[in-house]
Amino acid sequence: MAIQTSADPSGESNRTLSTWITFSYLAVWGYVLYGLGTATPYLRADLQLTDFQAGLHASALAVGVLASGIGADWVGRLIGIGWLADLAVGIAVTALALFVLAPNLAVSLAGALLLGLGGGTLGTDVNVRLSSYGDGQTRKLMSQANALSMITAAAAPLAIGLAASQLHTWRVALLIPAVAFLGLSVIRPRGPESGSSVRTPQARLPGAYWFAWLLIVLAVSIEFSFVYWGSTIVGKRTGISSADATLLASLFVVGMFVGRAALGRGFGGARQPHRLLVAGLLIVVAGASLTWISTVPLLSGIGLFLGGLGTAGLYPIGLTVALQTAPKARLQAAARSTLGAGIAVLLAPSTLGLAADAVGVVAAWPIVLALAVSGLILLAVTPRTA
Repeated sequence: MAIQTSADPSGESNRTLSTWITFSYLAVWGYVLYGLGTATPYLRADLQLTDFQAGLHASALAVGVLASGIGADWVGRLIGIGWLADLAVGIAVTALALFVLAPNLAVSLAGALLLGLGGGTLGTDVNVRLSSYGDGQTRKLMSQANALSMITAAAAPLAIGLAASQLHTWRVALLIPAVAFLGLSVIRPRGPESGSSVRTPQARLPGAYWFAWLLIVLAVSIEFSFVYWGSTIVGKRTGISSADATLLASLFVVGMFVGRAALGRGFGGARQPHRLLVAGLLIVVAGASLTWISTVPLLSGIGLFLGGLGTAGLYPIGLTVALQTAPKARLQAAARSTLGAGIAVLLAPSTLGLAADAVGVVAAWPIVLALAVSGLILLAVTPRTA
């Protein structure tokens, strides 16, 4: 793996560069992940797609992430962990080119599918690299990396909108991450083991890992339920315009950034992960409840902010715990965590959407509360060693 742990000056310099490149990989992936949704309406107009056809791109992306969660560890053992990031970048850059230059639906869907495959594999590689610094630093690094990723994710819609309005082509904004991926791969330090293969047999993940895995699924489900449906329920409950509701819903992202930035600065570092997770879920319950019952925009905004603040640490802390349970199988553990996140992204928003179609989004919103309460119950029965 490219990350160095030696204490000599050259080793520390290499470690710092590797850390920032690892952070940057995740930041670029965050940009792409949020940018794809913003770019899809433009692609829909260019290719004259139906709403259903346009929506298939999100499903194709999720399927690609699921595939990476199933196979990334096998590929890493086959070609060597040192090459896994390069393979993932190659797939992601190819996928971006296909999506941006697509002449028809088949090519754009192939691009979205490969984008999920490459991005998911890269995310797995990033998580393995960050976990190699030691358990004491992993939680902090995970939070820092995800906080940076949120900044670039928030910048993606703005960049695509500006490119479309000022340059008259949205495609330029999605070529930027392709160049960034390639540049990062060129300057990424490589250790002597970069070309080696990891041919150790696949290990059996311990039972404690699957408790943490379930928590990851719940955490991502909560996050994307807020992201996809937060503005809708605020609009329904308060009666404000869609534009104002969307603006208000951005407070959820602000809350997540504040929470992850605080964790990245070491807040709560002396506390047990279990306590931090319980605190986060309780804040989610408070935020989701306020969002559900409030008819006042200001209170709704506070609820969304609290929802983001509580959600902020659930994924990075849960992922850290998951990787700690399997120190000899971290590549496999990271890959299966990616699989869990992909399942949550694919199912949670659509499940809430189906419920909203049946009974209305206000009546369906308690599903988010149920997810948080399920997390609390899970923590109550989870072995503390997890």
